[in-house]
Amino acid sequence: MRTVFDIGMYDGADTAYYLQSGYRVIAVEANPELVQHAAEKFAIEMASGQMICVNAAISTSSAPVELVLSGADPGSSSVFSDRVAHRVPIGSITVPGMTMQDLLSRYGVPFYVKVDIEGADRLCVLSLTSENRPQYLSFEVGDDVEELVEHARKIGFGKFKIVNQTSFRELANQERLYDRIIQRVVRELGYADCRQIRRAGRFFVSGHSSGPGPWESDGNWYSADKTLARWRLAKAAGTLSGWYDIHAVHGDKAARSEPRYGLL
Repeated sequence: MRTVFDIGMYDGADTAYYLQSGYRVIAVEANPELVQHAAEKFAIEMASGQMICVNAAISTSSAPVELVLSGADPGSSSVFSDRVAHRVPIGSITVPGMTMQDLLSRYGVPFYVKVDIEGADRLCVLSLTSENRPQYLSFEVGDDVEELVEHARKIGFGKFKIVNQTSFRELANQERLYDRIIQRVVRELGYADCRQIRRAGRFFVSGHSSGPGPWESDGNWYSADKTLARWRLAKAAGTLSGWYDIHAVHGDKAARSEPRYGLL
């Protein structure tokens, strides 16, 4: 059974998808309230050993760190206070720290690392080397996207996608006519956005899920140079909307989709 690191578990939407797809999941979450929720939601999987939940914040050391809590959304809590300033900060708590190296040493090199930890994604990505990198990687796009893509290329990731996290479409496909029609219908019904979006044969909840894993995510794969050029062009043209993840695969060619098990 291959292992997935879900770093930034939040409400467990991604973890549930990985578990249902037949993977062993190491879920990392700094917020103890969300960890407690996961212990109840995934009690069977945790008892069987298919899932392990680690209550820690990825940090530069194993020393405790301050987690600033968001009153608007527990998943928006962060070790960086400026990330929570506009998300109704309600105080802070001390949580265990853990380095990415410690996580890899304890649980081994996984098949896939998904990172979404409110501004600290770079701590995970820059800790990866050619010796400990997974086959697939995803992380949220920030101001450091060029640095992180270049680092990923340096350690062996050969192909990349830019995936819109409100629609789970690759950048080239985010304005598809079909999607625009669906969005118009949803808004005419009185809703702001589609909450559940069907991709890769199942539904993903927008705003709560990172969407399909890179091995079955939407769109084509591009080189690092092409990916960064596309990002700069879209940014300059003002065609970006919402937020985005980078998907990366090791090697020059994207591997075929992995066999999936369980319910989809």
